Amino acid sequence: MNTPKKSLIIITALLTGAAFATSCSKEPEAPVAPVAKKAGKAPNAVKSSDVFSAEKSSLHAIRNGQYVTLNWHLEGARGKIRKIDVTRSSTGKITNRKPAAALEPGATSFKDCLPDENAYWYWVRFVTTDGKFQDLGPVRVDIDKAGSSRYIKLADMYKVNIVRTDDFVTIKWEFPEENYANIRITRAPRPTTEPFGRIGQKGQTGKAADVVTTVERKSQYVDALSNPNSDYWYWFQITLKSGAIFERGPIKAEYADQ
Repeated sequence: MNTPKKSLIIITALLTGAAFATSCSKEPEAPVAPVAKKAGKAPNAVKSSDVFSAEKSSLHAIRNGQYVTLNWHLEGARGKIRKIDVTRSSTGKITNRKPAAALEPGATSFKDCLPDENAYWYWVRFVTTDGKFQDLGPVRVDIDKAGSSRYIKLADMYKVNIVRTDDFVTIKWEFPEENYANIRITRAPRPTTEPFGRIGQKGQTGKAADVVTTVERKSQYVDALSNPNSDYWYWFQITLKSGAIFERGPIKAEYADQ
C-alpha cells in the first residue's frame, strides 16, 4: 500500500474514534432526561410542506410525573406561521394522534397534562397563512415508573352526567372555573376512535355527529334521539383559551333506573 493511502486510513480511523468517545461522554441534561428530536420525516409521517429548516430546528420534551414540558426552536421559517398544533400518541403511530393543544403562532413551549403513566409521543405542527404545514417530531417521553396513583383524573375535574329516555338524552356538565375557547360535544351509536374526526349528520349511522358547541362551563343540553332502540355514546372535546385540549369520553347514555 502506498504512503498517501496509509495516511488517509490512519486519519479516518482517528476521527472516527474521537467522535465515538465524545458521544459516549455526554451526560443527561437533567435528572429527568429530555428527549431531543430534529425536525424531519418520521417512519409513519404524512407528506408535509417545506415550512422551515429541518436540520436547524429541534423539539425537546421533559416529563415530570403527570406533566410534560415541550420546548421547540424553529429556524428559517419560510412564510408567516398562522397556528401551531400539538398532538400526542400513546403508540408512536401518526394515525393514532390526538390533539393536545392549539397554540398562538408565537408559542415556543407547551406544558401538557397526561392522563396516565404510559409513554407518549409528541408532534408539533406549524401551519402557515398560505396553507402549508410541517411537523417537528416525533419526540418521546418515557413511562412514569412511579405510576399514576397521584395523578389528577379528568373525570374528577370535568364532571359529566348523561341520562336517557327512549326519546331524549339529557347531558349535564360542570367544569372548573377556566377561560374556555370551545366545548364540543359529539355522539355516535357505538364507541369510535374518531369522535372528532369524520363528523356526520345527526342520526347518520356509524359516524360521530355534532350535538352542540358552547363555552359554558356549567350547563345542560337535551339531545333528541332518532332511534329509541339504539345505544348512544358521547364525547367532550374541551379547549381552553390557553390552547390546551382535553377529551372526555366515550360515555354511554344510560337509563336513569340502571
